[in-house]
Amino acid sequence: MRQGDSRVTRIINRKKISEDAGFRISLFTYLYSENGRYLITNTLTREVIELTEAEWKALQQIRSETVNFKFVAEIGLEQLVVSRYIVEAEYDEVGQYKNVVFIMKTVAGKKKGYSTYTIWPTTGCNARCIYCFEESFKSRTMTAETADRVVGFINDTRQDGEIEIKWFGGEPLLGHEMISYICRKLKENNISFVSTMITNCSLVTEKLAKEISSLWNMKRVQISLDGDRTDYERRKRYCAPDKYNYDTVIKGIRYLAAEGLKINIRCNVDSNNIDGLAAFADQLKADIGDIHNINLYLSPLFGVDECRPTKELFGKMAALTEYFASIGLVKKKHNADSKFKVNYCIADSMDTTIGIGPDGELNNCDSLLEQNVWGNIFDGVTDKTKFDELYSQAEIDEACGKCCFLPQCTPFYKQRCPLYMDECFDYKIMTTERMMHDLLKGGNTETDYEEEL
Repeated sequence: MRQGDSRVTRIINRKKISEDAGFRISLFTYLYSENGRYLITNTLTREVIELTEAEWKALQQIRSETVNFKFVAEIGLEQLVVSRYIVEAEYDEVGQYKNVVFIMKTVAGKKKGYSTYTIWPTTGCNARCIYCFEESFKSRTMTAETADRVVGFINDTRQDGEIEIKWFGGEPLLGHEMISYICRKLKENNISFVSTMITNCSLVTEKLAKEISSLWNMKRVQISLDGDRTDYERRKRYCAPDKYNYDTVIKGIRYLAAEGLKINIRCNVDSNNIDGLAAFADQLKADIGDIHNINLYLSPLFGVDECRPTKELFGKMAALTEYFASIGLVKKKHNADSKFKVNYCIADSMDTTIGIGPDGELNNCDSLLEQNVWGNIFDGVTDKTKFDELYSQAEIDEACGKCCFLPQCTPFYKQRCPLYMDECFDYKIMTTERMMHDLLKGGNTETDYEEEL
């Protein structure tokens, strides 16, 4: 059904089966059935295969008890042992996962310098979203002096070749003049770069959209749009709602789309807005027409206690995503997600990515700008204790070490990620089963639009 990552399979696949061993289902094997068809996936290799009914029934028995090699051979399950869907009773999946990460990092080698810079031109924002994690941040905007040093810092610390700059905030477009200043200086210094950005899009004009495309070398934009006009404006709480509102955002989306930029519209969902999102999608489709470069996706709210995600919510999200695809609001391509990721975020990639705040402070997490500062672009590392703490390899949490989806997560997710949610397992089930459902339908399962920037 879907080929896995050959880099991983070359590391973990068995060359010879021990006929004296007992066998069980691997921790990283996930089983899914629908309408008399049966799939399994290995969350480490990312492979998905279809089983016969006899094979499926045999796996159900192996799930409940350890079996011998004779049982495996009689059913013809040897290839599932080779591919690590079925493993020896004493097999250490977590240890093998760590080994895969170590080998892949070693083979990739360490390139000198950073490939990605997340830059906050400002922490100011013209909205007061009900779920904003930056609510307590002091409003700060980058100066020209700091911007000059940002350019120098990038030039001194970058990898060879093209780099990526992620513009973040606050609302980064409140600092659009500083972004243009930096981009112009980068080009004057012959530094090859592309940009991505997370924005509420309320400040985008036709003129600015052209500047974003040409001067900023923008390739992809993420925009939050959490429902129809009433829901959106109630959640966004713009400071000047007569000036910044649903209509101005839709215009901004059209301007950016007209420049050929890939646009991800992220819809943050909870129990309070989920039931109105099908109608919202219909309205959005009417508002943007048949624009081909827009992708809509759902993300559960996890930082607002009164609207915690639930299994019921995840089920509705899966159904809505299928509906979005049916009306052309989900763009997909083959095989993008069949690759194993060694790194998942800036905090997990400190050798190659770095965050730069509006005063030039350096950090390793776009959700913890003020808490995770360990230096600045003028003086380098100023807090070695903090740097060493953040750079150190985190031990895998006991609960995470028993999770089928460990290979699709950061090893420190539960311990120190600000985006951690207790409902992560149910969320992973939803996204995995959506992928397998799409495979059974014969459709593509991966998106050409990286959902999270």
